[in-house]
Amino acid sequence: MIADQIAVVREELLKRPSGLVRHVRRVLDEALPLARSWVADEERVELAVWGHDLFRSESPEEQIRLATEVGVEIDADSRDYPILLHGPIAAVVLRERFGITDQEALMAVRDHTSGLAQMSLLAKILLISDKIEKKKRRGVPELADIRRLARRDLDTAILCWADWRWTVEARERYRTQASHWRARRHWVEEHHRDIGMPERVTGSSFAAAARREGLVPPRES
Repeated sequence: MIADQIAVVREELLKRPSGLVRHVRRVLDEALPLARSWVADEERVELAVWGHDLFRSESPEEQIRLATEVGVEIDADSRDYPILLHGPIAAVVLRERFGITDQEALMAVRDHTSGLAQMSLLAKILLISDKIEKKKRRGVPELADIRRLARRDLDTAILCWADWRWTVEARERYRTQASHWRARRHWVEEHHRDIGMPERVTGSSFAAAARREGLVPPRES
């Protein structure tokens, strides 16, 4: 059954612009080896890959129209950057038009642009594969390093990608998407717990502790 679903969704995707089709094929080239490395269901991963960018090539105006039509919430970020809507739109269309009922695959498609605090293995594979495909990592050594890391530690690779994205946004003065920032904070906290690091402290708490230890001069009265 899932093979039939893959065939139908792939046929639909192949109607999209050739550049987008090539991107999706490159994502598949990354996702299937990762699925094997992490013992994920390859067919479910392939289904999500073929479906994730069904509406990526639509104009901003069409993204807004489609989101309104299918009932996708349009928050402040996606109103300013409608491209953020293409994953949520695709998830709804895959369910309503193509009869896809695999909730993990649908959530992976929905959240593949920026991620979510809690993601399934399938969602993690789709997200990172979308970011490290061959064309995107060309000339970007950080993404090549993240690609290698994903085979050993998928969660840390996603966190490193989020940090890389944050530095690019800061350098280029892009606005950070609120939902992505919340997800990144959660990933950092999970990472700290996993490796036994102490809880993070606020800047003011750190400064106060440093003064107590004589690491910085006391404030003048």
